[in-house]
Amino acid sequence: MVGRVSFKISNQRNTYKFTLNRNITILCGDSGTGKTTLYDMIRDYNNMGKESGVKISGGNIVTLKGKNWEDELDKLSNAVVVIDEGSKFVFSKEFTSKVKGCDNYFLIITRSYLSQLQYSVDEIYSIKGTGKNKEFKRKHHHN
Repeated sequence: MVGRVSFKISNQRNTYKFTLNRNITILCGDSGTGKTTLYDMIRDYNNMGKESGVKISGGNIVTLKGKNWEDELDKLSNAVVVIDEGSKFVFSKEFTSKVKGCDNYFLIITRSYLSQLQYSVDEIYSIKGTGKNKEFKRKHHHN
């Protein structure tokens, strides 16, 4: 993938709007802000389609988890890959190598610093919004 990609992901309870500008975007923040809810909505849509009650516009977005992550990642091209907290493989050399060698974008939900990956300080976000409407807000601001 090259360039910016914008998404709107919604169900009856939540609407998330965000734009990814680079191949690695970090989503962090406190508990209860909606990070895992976003992940679960994408996973449910991938598993059940429209029956999930989730609508996604903006492109191919998938979740990645578990011990078969390498095989699953190898099957993807020009996709946005969402990885939730607790996926230990993001700390591995194998994952770093796969990220460098593919054309996917990655949205990684974590509270940890991922020193092995090269990502921009401008691409670290938290979720902001009250009620149903939520969007990504850049964590670091430049003067």
